[in-house]
Amino acid sequence: MARVAQRIATAHKVVVRACFENDLLTEDEARLAPVMVDHRNLTSHTYNETLADEIFAAIPDYRRLLHAWIDRMAQV
Repeated sequence: MARVAQRIATAHKVVVRACFENDLLTEDEARLAPVMVDHRNLTSHTYNETLADEIFAAIPDYRRLLHAWIDRMAQV
């Protein structure tokens, strides 16, 4: 079971790397995507208001990232 959990935990990194290598993400977007995933995971388990404010402030960047990513995938 631990092996499955480890694979799931690193799967997003593999996807981001593959998308970057296939020009679906820019270098900056490929750096931002894992941060977005980490923030998503942290929101499930935090009651830290400072962290919540930080994540909230990043949402517009994540929105732009996801829209650009989806638009590029739709063109493939």
